Amino acid sequence: MDIKYILKEANYYKKLEGLSRPIKKFLLSQTVLSKWVNGPEYNRIYYNRIRKKSKKHYPKILQVENTNFCNARCLMCPHNKMKRRGKIMNLEDFKKIVKSVLKEYKIERLVITGFGEPFIDKGIIEKIKFVNKNFPELKIDIYTNASVLNKSLTDTLLKTKISRITFSVNGTEKNYKKIMGLDYQNTKKNLLYFLHKKIESENKVLTNISLMILKENEKDIQRFIGFWRPLTDSVRVYAPSNWAGGKGNIIQQSPFKDKKRWACFALWNNITIDVDGNMVLCCRDYESAGNFGNVLKQNIKEIRQSERFQKLLKKQLNSDFNSPVCKNCDNSFDSSLDWIC
Repeated sequence: MDIKYILKEANYYKKLEGLSRPIKKFLLSQTVLSKWVNGPEYNRIYYNRIRKKSKKHYPKILQVENTNFCNARCLMCPHNKMKRRGKIMNLEDFKKIVKSVLKEYKIERLVITGFGEPFIDKGIIEKIKFVNKNFPELKIDIYTNASVLNKSLTDTLLKTKISRITFSVNGTEKNYKKIMGLDYQNTKKNLLYFLHKKIESENKVLTNISLMILKENEKDIQRFIGFWRPLTDSVRVYAPSNWAGGKGNIIQQSPFKDKKRWACFALWNNITIDVDGNMVLCCRDYESAGNFGNVLKQNIKEIRQSERFQKLLKKQLNSDFNSPVCKNCDNSFDSSLDWIC
């Protein structure tokens, strides 16, 4: 066990959200307590916890898809199957969505990323500046492959206030091109410049560099961690998602084979808005199959309190997952832990 690595990750999560939730998850998933999870006593406590918390929990995270265009061709992503029209959200629609949602809910974190590469949007800086000016306490997250994050864009970006940027790298020089369909040296150059300028500018943005475990990169995980760990706040290595059935060949077996599946916490905690302004199920709903209403035309609270959305929540509480997207989802939000953590 690498103590330095654990302490660095702990410091990252302490700055990001505090240590309470990460510590609970660690204890319940990585220690002897994991044997208690989904046992009879745990299930009784957890069931009561969900019933109680679901009645009073309101969304804390707003995700807005500023574009669904993407320049990568990742092996583990179904973007090449997407039938939705490619689009970039204009600034006025972005403003209207953010203002209307924050008028109704006490959102703590805004994710400016959807099913695309966010920096393809030439107007993303103006969107960030709008949030910084009008909602200065709102934390901003961005997920990017960093391939278009050139020096000029980095210099401008670091003059704004962002809570966290996650860089999806997913490989090394040996396998990156095959996995991502992008040029490794270009991405590496962009990342090294960003990480250097972040220190130089004293910007407080947290940086995370991630790798999704695939057969193409599994032998290079330690080398990946060893290279990036000294340069960034966090390195995350994690198992892939099946994208609610969109990439079923990536997952070899269901994560629910040996444990009970519970209501998805994300449906209560997150509001996901696609590039057209539709409130959809979640970030895995890449085709906007679960479209519950358009926040450019309707009140977000009315959408979430609608009979159709409430029916979905009730089905989840009754362990009925036979809904579009949900029925094929491998539930990357660990449903056995999230309600208690």
